[in-house]
Amino acid sequence: MKLKHLGIVLVMVCLASFSCVTSGEADNNDDSNPPNFIKDTCSGCPSEENIGNVTGIRFFSYVKNTGGSGKISMSIGAGDKSASKEFNVTAGTSYVFQASVPVEKSSTTSFTYQAKFPGSSGYTDTHAVSGYHVTGAPFDLQMNPK
Repeated sequence: MKLKHLGIVLVMVCLASFSCVTSGEADNNDDSNPPNFIKDTCSGCPSEENIGNVTGIRFFSYVKNTGGSGKISMSIGAGDKSASKEFNVTAGTSYVFQASVPVEKSSTTSFTYQAKFPGSSGYTDTHAVSGYHVTGAPFDLQMNPK
């Protein structure tokens, strides 16, 4: 009977250790080499474009991950609106980040768009936009390899 109880305890210990391992895999950042983004040049590439019948502006940022692979959280601000989204990134890879902002023409207003990239360099891509005001939060955030 004691042997049977010992077997059940061992099975439970094994299951518990397996659960701990799989739940720990969700955080795939290497703390010793976290993702780190710098500006990446892209000759002739657009930095922004109108979408629709000037119902929005799509912004582009060209960056390179000089750090390790992992998960990042991007924060986007446009005027007084903001959005955020998580992305998985790979070490040493160049990316095109894009976000769209709904806008309306206005001859008397302007706004600033900011995409903040993680890392020790603290790169922030900023665009000052005149002649429009923001009508909603940024949307369609994408991080695609370049």
